[in-house]
Amino acid sequence: MKIDWLNSRFSRRKQRGFTLIELLVVIAIIAILVALLLPAVQQAREAARRSQCKNNMKQIGLALHNYHDAAGMFPYATAHASSNAGTPTGTQILNHSGWPMLLPYLDQGPLYNQFEFTWATGIRNQNGGVIVGGEDPNVNTNLNLSKQILTVLLCPSDDGPQTYASANASYGCGVTNSARSSYGFSVARGNGGALWAAESRLTRAMFGLNSSSRFRDLKDGTSNTVAVVETTLDVDDGETQSWACSSHVGQGVNLAASRGINNFRCCAWRSPPNLQFQPGRNGEWGEPGSLHVGGIQILMGDGSVRFLSENVDSVTRVNLARINDGNVIGEF
Repeated sequence: MKIDWLNSRFSRRKQRGFTLIELLVVIAIIAILVALLLPAVQQAREAARRSQCKNNMKQIGLALHNYHDAAGMFPYATAHASSNAGTPTGTQILNHSGWPMLLPYLDQGPLYNQFEFTWATGIRNQNGGVIVGGEDPNVNTNLNLSKQILTVLLCPSDDGPQTYASANASYGCGVTNSARSSYGFSVARGNGGALWAAESRLTRAMFGLNSSSRFRDLKDGTSNTVAVVETTLDVDDGETQSWACSSHVGQGVNLAASRGINNFRCCAWRSPPNLQFQPGRNGEWGEPGSLHVGGIQILMGDGSVRFLSENVDSVTRVNLARINDGNVIGEF
């Protein structure tokens, strides 16, 4: 009888599970741990993405220096020139970006060898906004090469569109799926304007239209001059440039833009104005921006990469953007 009683008591203890209160406590503890760990995991992932973005810019810096060693100058931001290449209209606008010139120094030699630089890369006529180049196979070859996505020119933190969804004579290269770039050459304005050589020496940026800057032109010092600026892949008013060609708003990024860094508000011409706010999406084309918290990454003329706060004062931004203004740049 005593053995039966013990067996019955042991069996009841063995079958006993968690109470509802105990189960809720365990779930609450797990939820708290997840809530504590998730931000840390996300921050670690963003830190890794930001480090990769920085590494991309370092590779670009090395490419720029190697190009300068070989050519005696830096590449242009964009090239616009007439070329009598036997198209149906007789002449075409080249619309070249400077990025293809750097391809051999970015481990993209085979891609570089496929470009035909005497033919247009984009189809926009900067003067009249009409398609150039016709249906010539040489032009189409360049256009198709513009579809190549280059990870070295894409910030991994930016989940915006990496290509243009459709062909357009004003944005992209004029062919469906031409690829974008997260980085732009530092320019005094994002489209058209005067040739770089005709710009004032006091307000000139390192790159521009048909630019041909050399180390000797960086009178403010390579460590005080910005070469490449980060921007967002997605833009509200306008578009981010393609890496392969120049377009209506695709000359580069203006660090000295009056709206500042990470201005995700658009647009002054809407009614009511400037009410649309989309974090991570630049309100205007040709402006500095990123999906990094608090600022952007910039490549300096000496090849170093710096993180520039979105709260930096406009005077510092302007001084960094200009290559020969003679102004002293403080800490940033």
